[in-house]
Amino acid sequence: MNTPIQGTAADIMKIAMINVYNELKRRNLKSKIVLQVHDEMMIEAPIKEAEEVKEIIKRQMENAISLKVPLIADVSEAENWYECK
Repeated sequence: MNTPIQGTAADIMKIAMINVYNELKRRNLKSKIVLQVHDEMMIEAPIKEAEEVKEIIKRQMENAISLKVPLIADVSEAENWYECK
């Protein structure tokens, strides 16, 4: 019963990851996708790119696919992996 929901969510996440990757490359940013777990994506970014990358991630994750309900992405940042929320 849950397989179609989880499978669709995984597909949406992969679309978002591809879109984030392509946008980072298009803008010639040094930031890199380093980890994806369930509905979370971790990016390593130079501090000077942080705000631009957060905007890219939020926009690409919320617009990966068009649904009748909105997709909402929360973005946070930390100095190291331990502090990530």
